[in-house]
Amino acid sequence: MSVIHTPREPQFDFRLWVFAGALLAALVVFLLRLWYLQVVRSEELSRRAEALRHLSVSKLSPRGLVFDRNGVLLAGVKPEIVLTAIPRTVSRNPWVLDKVARLVGAPVEKLRERVKDASWRPYLPATIHVGAPIEVAARIAEAGEHLPGIGVESQPMRAYADRSAYAHVLGYVWTPSGKDVERLREDGIEPRQFVGKDGVEREYERELMGTPGRETLEIDGRGRPSRILARDNAQPGLRLVLSLDSKLQALANELLSGRRGAAVALIPETGEVLCLVSSPRYDATPFLRGISTGEWTRLLEDRDHPLLNRAISSSYAPGSTFKVVTSMAAQKAGVFSEYARGSCAGYYQVGNRRLKCLGSHGAIGYRSALARSCNAFFAGWGHRAGHDNLVGAALSAGLGQLTGIDIPGERAGVVPTSEWLKRHRKDPRWYPGDSVNMGVGQGEVSVTPIQMACLMALIANEGVSYAPRLARATVPPGPEEKPKLFERRELARVNAPAAFWRALKSAMAEVVESGTARGSAKIPGLVWAGKTGSAEHRKRELTHSWFVGFAPFDRPEIAVAVVVEASGHGSDVAAPIAREIVRRYLSTPSSSESADSKAVAFSPAAAASLGFPSER
Repeated sequence: MSVIHTPREPQFDFRLWVFAGALLAALVVFLLRLWYLQVVRSEELSRRAEALRHLSVSKLSPRGLVFDRNGVLLAGVKPEIVLTAIPRTVSRNPWVLDKVARLVGAPVEKLRERVKDASWRPYLPATIHVGAPIEVAARIAEAGEHLPGIGVESQPMRAYADRSAYAHVLGYVWTPSGKDVERLREDGIEPRQFVGKDGVEREYERELMGTPGRETLEIDGRGRPSRILARDNAQPGLRLVLSLDSKLQALANELLSGRRGAAVALIPETGEVLCLVSSPRYDATPFLRGISTGEWTRLLEDRDHPLLNRAISSSYAPGSTFKVVTSMAAQKAGVFSEYARGSCAGYYQVGNRRLKCLGSHGAIGYRSALARSCNAFFAGWGHRAGHDNLVGAALSAGLGQLTGIDIPGERAGVVPTSEWLKRHRKDPRWYPGDSVNMGVGQGEVSVTPIQMACLMALIANEGVSYAPRLARATVPPGPEEKPKLFERRELARVNAPAAFWRALKSAMAEVVESGTARGSAKIPGLVWAGKTGSAEHRKRELTHSWFVGFAPFDRPEIAVAVVVEASGHGSDVAAPIAREIVRRYLSTPSSSESADSKAVAFSPAAAASLGFPSER
């Protein structure tokens, strides 16, 4: 038989069986997955598929309006055209921002900064430009998918009646940064698209932010909205009535114009702040449009530091205004007597050091010593009272600690306690010369203007002061709702005999009537009390000018503190400013009413009077 025709035995092909097995396994997995999706997760996936056909969009709620105590609108809302960007989409298409920047005439770096600030929520629209012209907004809206991630909206934006007079008090509103989000969530507040960044806007975020609305849209297969399915209207925030008097605030701003300093006035019996001014001030406009890095840097590098709220954040040596605290320390130490006599040879000597006086007053009594601001007299009382009594009197009067005013950024100043000396001085020992210095308001002690206004309120009330407060009441947006007044809170208390307060207040009245402020603070027909101060702070510079006081003498309605940096004697600069503030407030008819009887006045029509629409 030929070899060619020999039959061959069949061979086993392992690869064929492996392929068939793999194909069968894949088919089984596919069928199991299909069964899992169609049977086990059928209901859940149906809900998700339905949700994909719907889009829920949050609508910004108008912030609550802010009024002064007399119903003058300080902060309102008005519609603005804003451009938005979805951070994740824009980051994948970086050319989009270049095109938008050219259309709106804004620096592209500014738009990129705002997108970066909003990266904490990458899939939600974030505002990148406010106030786009209508024709530009229309072009961007028509561009649609040619500008991916960019949107155009009309939103109720914050607007201010005066963007500089209240900048330090009201603050401003803008999109939240990561730090803002963290801060608000720690306070149990879910951040909105815009949040308060400083001042009252930040402190009362919960009351002012309102409740956002929501629209449910049906979208087509290409993700485009086709119709509105449901709409929940946004609810505006509460109206906030401040204790500020806008006319007094405007006057204080005018009086301090061109100077560095601060002025604070408040109602002694409640702690309500009537004016709080820091000079120089700054224009909040750039913040309302999203301030650029360059603009921010220029403000920070300004030699006059306009961003600094000097009324609550700057501390100064109090100078001779501290002599009222030295009087309290003397009373605490058992040294005080309204009939006490001293001798002034033009200086006070302790060891080999002499502390100069303004003059050589000779034999002098307490009232005359305070009225004429005799350094020798009060250096002696400071020396005799000693460290513990000086520090104790200052602390009990509320110095060296926060007053708790309801805006951020307050500093506590310095009262040199033993603990403070250990932390801040190489030699923590307290010497007699330190007591002499502190007795006349120099050395280690420093105070803020808001603290000194509260100190004047404490003396006016004969031993008690109340925490300063800018917010007077909140009012729900409904027309029938009643205001909810904030309650006063005790700040400091000094226990002393009535005779002590009578002597101290009478001596302060003599300061104005016949003492260092007689030519600069006196108001015809009004008896009131005060104290001048000239605080040394740097060699070859003029002293800081201080004046503090309260009025009227017999029934105080206003306490005031004014400081003007590097401007000379308190009687020359600060006292005339304080005089005009007191004169204006007491000449207003409503100022004669008690704080409790004054109605929280505001009118819904007040918004329209300044060109703002209502909250709704």
